[in-house]
Amino acid sequence: LGLMTMAKLAQIEGSVEGAKKHQATVLVSLKDADISVRRRALDLLFVICDTDNAERVVDELVAHLVVADASIREEMVLKIAILAEKYATDLRWYVDTILKLISIAGDYVSDSIWHRVVQIVTNHPQGDLQGYAAATLFLAVSPHRCHETTVCVAAYVLGEFGFLIAERAGMSGEEQFHVLHQHWFNVGTS
Repeated sequence: LGLMTMAKLAQIEGSVEGAKKHQATVLVSLKDADISVRRRALDLLFVICDTDNAERVVDELVAHLVVADASIREEMVLKIAILAEKYATDLRWYVDTILKLISIAGDYVSDSIWHRVVQIVTNHPQGDLQGYAAATLFLAVSPHRCHETTVCVAAYVLGEFGFLIAERAGMSGEEQFHVLHQHWFNVGTS
């Protein structure tokens, strides 16, 4: 009842700060045995998240995702993705967060989430986000086992921006082809 009330109060302009004071308690509520308490805690964290606490809230949610039961995972994945994109002050952190989501709960990561990562990487040529994403995804698909969604993201990003890392040791175009090709028979055509 307290979590539900705080969530409703937090939606009133100017009252979020009061709810944020209880952030640690709300995070503990994610581990409650009652699924309704966990859902309300997730909802409240979503409402009280802002640029000041986003990285901590998102990192805590990602860490909890490992042990979260299936009944709440899809909702958690979506809310984590929304918060990470909305409050990302560093797009590298955003890319890393979505890749963690995929590695922990890849079956719950919708196409729209990974498509959004591709859009953000593609539309931010300034800095070295594209090279960073290419190198990070190259490493993510290097093992023989990784989630199919990781392969999909990597195939697009390496196809578009692999040339940015091709001069690095062990990341030539041929190496990029080989790490993607090893997953050829394990990935669907969707």
